[in-house]
Amino acid sequence: MFEFQNNYLKLFIFLALCTLLETTEFDPLGYILYCPCMGRFGNQADHFLGALSFAHGLNRTLVLPPWVEYRYGESKSIQVPFDTYFKVDPLQKFHKVLTMENFMKNVAPYEWPETDRISFCYMARGGSGDSCNAKDGNPFGPFWDTYNVEFVTSEFYGPLHYDVHHHDMIKQWREKYPPKKWPVLAFTGAPASFPVQQENLPLQKYLEWSENIEKKADNFIKKVL
Repeated sequence: MFEFQNNYLKLFIFLALCTLLETTEFDPLGYILYCPCMGRFGNQADHFLGALSFAHGLNRTLVLPPWVEYRYGESKSIQVPFDTYFKVDPLQKFHKVLTMENFMKNVAPYEWPETDRISFCYMARGGSGDSCNAKDGNPFGPFWDTYNVEFVTSEFYGPLHYDVHHHDMIKQWREKYPPKKWPVLAFTGAPASFPVQQENLPLQKYLEWSENIEKKADNFIKKVL
């Protein structure tokens, strides 16, 4: 009887794993993560357009980061899921994306295991001369802590940069960091310039307010204006 139950349990676990793998499609061309750690909403939105363009150029899935907020009385930043303010589907019309929450739950365990979590930065950051120190300070630490991310080492990608509209940057990134060897590029900061590049401004048309925000806006117009 015990052996039968044990075999039944193994079968159940096997089928559950198969179902998960079938419903979770992994991108063979890789993913891009980053901490939107510079400035408040306006700066983060500027950087987002650049990051979206960068991911599109490399043809990697962009993991939509939460919005970093600084609230009165809070000593650490608060991470607000991306889809709290904006819809995800309209962005799919331009490029493949998924939320950070979705990535960490369904993709990271397979494509970004804890032993392979490497932080990317242009050059060494902070006191140590051989590390990105990706979690040093606020909001860097709280951002990654929200998703229980610990980095095992650092990767310096200089002299590469994020301007995929000029030169041959796309080719250089792909040659140095092929998806098979580097399935996830996790940046200490946004892979984008500030202020936003002129070429990336049209991408704002893919940002549509979430239904909840639209309702609040409509209510404000009805009651106040």
